Amino acid sequence: MAREESGDDPTWDQRILALVDAGVDGTLIEENLRRTPTERLRRMQEMARFLEETRDRRPATA
Repeated sequence: MAREESGDDPTWDQRILALVDAGVDGTLIEENLRRTPTERLRRMQEMARFLEETRDRRPATA
């Protein structure tokens, strides 16, 4: 990510990523921060739909 032109102050997204635990993949967060809120919502809805379909196809357990 690019630094602000006015100095070495981190950008807002760099400050967010600095708070992420070391075991978390920050590239996924960074990728999502590049999306608009509408794009993020659409992806979340697609994932929810996928999970519902997957759950519905799962065989019943005894």
